[in-house]
Amino acid sequence: MSTETKVFDSDIHIVEPPDLFDRYLDRKYRNHVVRSSQLAFDCVLPFFRIDNLVMPALFKNPPAELTADALESLMGASPQVDLVKSKTRVKYKEFADKKWSGEAVLSAMDVEGIQLTVLYPTSALLAMGSNSIEPGLAAAIARAYNNWLYEFCQTDPKRLKGVAMIPLHDPSEAVKETERAVSKLGFVGVFARPEPLRDLPWHSRYYDALWSCLESLGVPIGFHSAASLGEIPQIGDRFGDNLLLRHVVSHPLENMVAMVDTIGGGVCDRHPRLKMAFLECYCGWVSFLLHRLNNAMEKGRFPTAGKLKPSEYFKRQCWISTEHEKELPMIIDLIGDDNIVFSTDYPHGDSDFPHAVEEFLEMDGVPKESQKKILWDNCAQLYGLDE
Repeated sequence: MSTETKVFDSDIHIVEPPDLFDRYLDRKYRNHVVRSSQLAFDCVLPFFRIDNLVMPALFKNPPAELTADALESLMGASPQVDLVKSKTRVKYKEFADKKWSGEAVLSAMDVEGIQLTVLYPTSALLAMGSNSIEPGLAAAIARAYNNWLYEFCQTDPKRLKGVAMIPLHDPSEAVKETERAVSKLGFVGVFARPEPLRDLPWHSRYYDALWSCLESLGVPIGFHSAASLGEIPQIGDRFGDNLLLRHVVSHPLENMVAMVDTIGGGVCDRHPRLKMAFLECYCGWVSFLLHRLNNAMEKGRFPTAGKLKPSEYFKRQCWISTEHEKELPMIIDLIGDDNIVFSTDYPHGDSDFPHAVEEFLEMDGVPKESQKKILWDNCAQLYGLDE
């Protein structure tokens, strides 16, 4: 699709090759046999394995050697997966045939009319999903992923921008990797799952060094959930292997909790230049949550947020993503249009690709100026890429 409106996608996903860590992980740690899946063989199959620890999405015992036959055999009995496979093989065949390369991402962007994007992971969203990963190994996994992503972005570094995986099992290592990724690799932010490690809330002082580092570098943290995690508790766990129910609740509810945690717990007050993004979670709930936070603070039940109203911290420091979302006109009326960014969620099964931009532009009730802000200006401000 071609459009006169510039489009900056806040959250396109790459597809990691299953041998990424064979090639990029420090030799010291290669005996840990880190494996990740690839969105390949016509199905969506994210998982992450370290030694005997599997952080699953759709199954608990993936094969040690990732082959098409092994995956088809393992997944064939699941109606959910069969449905995803049937949709995915049609929608994304062109890009799977290009092995999900940088060229494939650029081709998909051209189809949608996207000029610029920031790249988030698929299976690597599971990489830090255990409290028990040794901090040195966690740091090595993050370095390996970031080094691979840097090379991936070189396909067209003007259009493809990286955000870094950070090893939160040791905050000093997280700071070190953040500084390296931004200063040496040219990344424009970092990402984390909204589900925190070790039952430490995001407003814990454990993370203060990271927040200060992000402030000094001027780059955001993007919170991005998924339908499963691993050993770390997640809201969707009560639904077991029901992917549909897990998916419906995990993305918005985990980000809601993270927003309450960071804003209400005083992170924004203590770190006024910190930028945070809440991604792939829709935005229809954000006015309700901010109103509830404001009300609790005004009535003295929520004294930890700081001097400002929670909604004021949000407007100063936070962004939230939207897709083709019918609640968007109402949200713009309630909170304004300065803190909302756009995403296609390519190449996941529930993405509106290849019509995501077209459907967004055809929505009733969203003024042209708001469209411009959401499709470009706000995302450029979030990632510090203002022209």
